[in-house]
Amino acid sequence: MTTELFYLWMSGLVLIIATLIQQLTSLFNVGLMPVLGSRENVKFTGMTGRLERAILNSIIAMTLITPAIVILHLMEITNASTVLAVQIFLTARIVYIISYGIGIMGLRSAGWTASLLSILWLYYSAI
Repeated sequence: MTTELFYLWMSGLVLIIATLIQQLTSLFNVGLMPVLGSRENVKFTGMTGRLERAILNSIIAMTLITPAIVILHLMEITNASTVLAVQIFLTARIVYIISYGIGIMGLRSAGWTASLLSILWLYYSAI
């Protein structure tokens, strides 16, 4: 497994952890019965709602970075800049999820921007 694939795996693990935390906060947000039900008319607010949006955004980020990492792996391209890019991506996504969850907007935007630039760098590296 290349370092880039390892960090992709770690990013997936972070997303799973964030989802579990969001689910736990939803119990306090709307109660047990709505969470166990169909959730058709459930509207999450506060930290639970922000974490839900951060998770959805992170899923989009994962769908953008995965092809780049797979292409780099198939082309057997790995170097210090690609490793640094995936390290920045993972760190930025953690910063993004935490800062969005607790409501720090400037830091959230910085995390989002850093992760996007990392994704773009990986696509550039594959050219």
